[in-house]
Formats: sequence, structure tokens, C-alpha cells
Amino acid sequence: MSRRTLIICGTLAIFALAIAFVAGGAISRENEPAQTSKIVPSTTDKAVGEQPIPVEVVGVIHRPLTRMLNIPATLEAYEKADLYAKISGFVTKVNVDIGSYVQKEKVLMEIAVPEIADKLRQCQAVLEAKQAREKLDEITAKRQEQLAAENAISQQGLDEALSQFAIAKADTKVAESEVARMRTLLEYATITAPFDGVITSRNFDPGAFVRSAADGQTQPLFALAKTDKIRLIIHVPEPEVPFVRAGTKVDVKIKCLNGETIESAVTRTSIALNSNTRTMRAEVDLDNKNGQLAPGMYAQVLVKLEVKGNATLIPSKAIRVRGRDISVLVSRDGIARSCSVETGYDDGIWVEIVGGQLKDNDLIITSASSAVAPGAPVKPIRQTDPVALSAAF
Repeated sequence: MSRRTLIICGTLAIFALAIAFVAGGAISRENEPAQTSKIVPSTTDKAVGEQPIPVEVVGVIHRPLTRMLNIPATLEAYEKADLYAKISGFVTKVNVDIGSYVQKEKVLMEIAVPEIADKLRQCQAVLEAKQAREKLDEITAKRQEQLAAENAISQQGLDEALSQFAIAKADTKVAESEVARMRTLLEYATITAPFDGVITSRNFDPGAFVRSAADGQTQPLFALAKTDKIRLIIHVPEPEVPFVRAGTKVDVKIKCLNGETIESAVTRTSIALNSNTRTMRAEVDLDNKNGQLAPGMYAQVLVKLEVKGNATLIPSKAIRVRGRDISVLVSRDGIARSCSVETGYDDGIWVEIVGGQLKDNDLIITSASSAVAPGAPVKPIRQTDPVALSAAF
């Protein structure tokens, strides 16, 4: 066989092999769709899709509901005052210290103001002279009236005598006023308690020079607080303001007193809101004759805002929020249904339902709510049946 013949035969053989390879690939691609179509419609997957999903459910609850506001509060003295000096001078005597209980009008401090005492004596001497002059002018005026009645003097003379007497009376009143002013200033040298209370601050000792508040004294001599009654101060947020008024019940828990709870009621409110904080000030008067409460203490207060005799409640975890839409999933005839609802008070455990599509006989789905879509078959199991729950999950 020639060389040329061998080349032609080899070429034909390679060409035949290539045709056979291409044909085999085409046959393989034709068989693939048939195999895939056999795998997709699996009878097992179809059975899983139709199987009901076990879910925990609870019924709608109707019971009395007390809407509460849990809020921190502080204790303040029922009355408090910073006491300043009205007159400048040296402290000569201090009769109290911090913690001292004082009664109204008790002398707390004495201030020496000798120049005022000297001025008072001078004013008293002037007053005595004015009174003597007034007395003389009064006698003169009476004599002139008698002489005028006898036509012994002219009317002009009588008028002058009466006028002089009137001037003397006015001078006497001016002198009396000056004496009274000096006595008042001297009284300011004695600092007294304006009401019964406890001294909570004392800032000066004997020998210290104190200036009057009018002369720029910024530090008070004493701070006095009335503590036999205490004000509990609550700042009520704006949404709860309509429910808080005088007489609203509160439970006060004082943490530093072993969590003791005091039952009381709101005594007064400011009515208006603070424009900066959007809160309303409410006060509760607490009796403190035993002295256990102190101004500045911290308290936790439960305010009983509203009491409803028959509220509709469901668990808070059943609520589904999608934008502005609020709904719950319920089981009806073994199918999950979405019901829109309107909610009220929510304490994080139970939420009040005030409107919507929810029915009293609905079973509320509380578990797997994110995995269950409306229209899916479900197997409801009440939360009160632990054996069934254990078997289902």
C-alpha cells in the first residue's frame, strides 16, 4: 500500500470518529430533559407541602385590665427656704446646726449692727423733740382760737397758729416713721425660722461678716426644710396626662427602705405641660412623722392610669407589624388567617385589642408566626397542653 493511500485512510477514520462523538453528545442532551422531568414532581415533596404545620395557639381572653405607668420619681421637702440677711454685720451668735429641728420664730442667728442701734437712739431723740414741739404748737393753737373768739386777734393770726400746729404734727409723724424704720432694720439682725422644720445647711460661724442680699450676698445663712410631710414629684409623659388627676391611685416603692411600698394618691397636678420636656408635674403628699423619708430620695412609682372591667387581651408576641398595618395570625378551620387589629395598652406581655377583625372564638397563633403564611394549613395546639406540644415539636 502506498504512502498516499495510508494518509487517505487515516483521515477518513478520524472523520468517522468525530461524527460518532457529535452524535453521542446529541443523544445525551435529548435524554437529559426526560430525566429532569422525572425528578421534579416528587411524590415525597408534594406530601411535605400539604402537611399541616404545628403551631401554638391561645384563645382570646376577657378580664379586668388596670393600665399602669411605671415611672421614677424624687422626694422633696414639703416646704423649703434659703435664709439670707437683710442687713450687713458681724455674726455674734449661732443657735443651731445642721440637723437641728426648729419651730417657727425660733432665733437661729444674731448679727451685730451697732451703727443701726446708734441711729435708732438718734431717731428716738429727734422724735421726742418733734413731739414736744407739736405739744407746744397745739397749746398755742388752742389759745389763739380763744382769742379769735373774743376778737382779740385777727383771723390771720389764728390761721398761722393752726398751720404751725399742723406742720408740727407732720414732723412728728416723719420722726415716728424713721424710728420705726430703724427698729425694723434692727429686727433684721435677728434671723428667725419662718416655719417649723430642719436645718439642712449652715454656712456661717460666729465672727464672720455677712452682707445683706441687697448688697450682693449669694450664699444663704441657712437652708430650712419642712420634712414632717414630703412631696413626691412625678413628671407624667404627655400620652398619659389625660389619665392623671387629683385622686389617681399610686403605689410608691422607696428603694433605699428595703423596697417598702406605700399606697397613696395624687394630691395635685400642674394641669399644664412643661414645653421643654412635654411632661406634667404631679405631686403626692406623703406623711413623714416617723422621719424615715428624706428629701432627695429616689422612688419608683406605679400610677394606676385606667381600670377597664372587661378588656380583650392577647399575647403581645402574637402581634405582627408591617409598616402601619397591625395584624395577628389565627387558626380557622385548620388554615392560618391574617386579621387586622387595633391595639391599646401593651405591657410587653399582654396587649389590649380595641378594634379590628378578631373574633372571640379565634385561636391566636403565638409560635412560628414568621414561618407561617396566611392560607397555610396548620395544626393548632393550645399552650396549656404540654404533652401535645412536646410531641408536635
